[in-house]
Amino acid sequence: VEDIELLDPSDVLCREPALSNNLHGALLVPGEGVVDSWSTPLAYLTQAIAHGAEAWFSAEVLSGEFDGRFWTLTTARGPLRAKYVINCAGLYGDVVEERCLGDASFQIRPRKGQFVVFDKPAARLLSAIILPVPSEQTKGVVVARTIYGNVLAGPTAEDQPDRDRATVEHDVLQGLIAKAVQIIPALQNMQVTAAYAGLRPASDRKEYRVRSDLARHWLTLGGIRSTGLTASLGLASYAAELLDRGPWSAAPSPEPIWTPVPNLAEHLPRDWQIPGYGEIVCHCELVTRREIDRTFTSALPPGNVGGLRRRTRAAMGRCQGFYCGAELAALAESRFPTPASIDHRNE
Repeated sequence: VEDIELLDPSDVLCREPALSNNLHGALLVPGEGVVDSWSTPLAYLTQAIAHGAEAWFSAEVLSGEFDGRFWTLTTARGPLRAKYVINCAGLYGDVVEERCLGDASFQIRPRKGQFVVFDKPAARLLSAIILPVPSEQTKGVVVARTIYGNVLAGPTAEDQPDRDRATVEHDVLQGLIAKAVQIIPALQNMQVTAAYAGLRPASDRKEYRVRSDLARHWLTLGGIRSTGLTASLGLASYAAELLDRGPWSAAPSPEPIWTPVPNLAEHLPRDWQIPGYGEIVCHCELVTRREIDRTFTSALPPGNVGGLRRRTRAAMGRCQGFYCGAELAALAESRFPTPASIDHRNE
């Protein structure tokens, strides 16, 4: 990143007048931006399916055998035959390596991050991503507008052994709010809409853990931590470059099939602004009946309420589903797959 600019305090406050007067200066990074962190991977997988890929969910990898030419993976949904394997299993990347290769080249050490989300009126207080001076342990508490019209503060950086459960804790969230208020004092008077936590696949070292075993047709992309979304296309390009060095001939890349996903962002037209949407189901986030119906006929329909929320923003606003939850349940009734008949494309 070479186009950064050093700003003195007066320049910073001219750009962001709601910031605390205690600041000493800032580095401006013009190329930094905010994206929709749910729709991006959905778009990637939707495009992959358009190019002939299959997605198997609820298919834990139990073991793998390589016969010198092909892999046979034993999964919870049955065997899978593959010419080569790319292990990008996140929090379980080391487990997949151990089960298939007999050893793991790294150890996942889950790192929890907790966030608070302020209500939409807070968005008028800032226009840029505000990031404090990082430390050896963490980037610090970021305060930024989301693409959905809110403001978030976080994350924390808490190492834990549990790979499956990310809890939120009252005292930690209060600390996040206090740090956000130190940066933007006016946040003191803003309501918090939601709090959540996630786990990042940190490892025993800070760098990405890339293992290229071309003799066994294997590639691991592990330990990506919190930069996975930012780095995803670069990692994909690097993975393709590594695979091209392998013992197989790569087919020419086809012209891409573009598969746009529905817009959830506030800076572009939303579905409720287009006539014929039927009705507003979620009034906090202005989610339409048409948006909800379309998810179930898409290439990757939701498999549960969480998937429906992330595809539409329904029940993610100020009331957190208190008013629209019953109607959402009625609309989704019998449309989610049962465990016994889960489709390979469902969450």
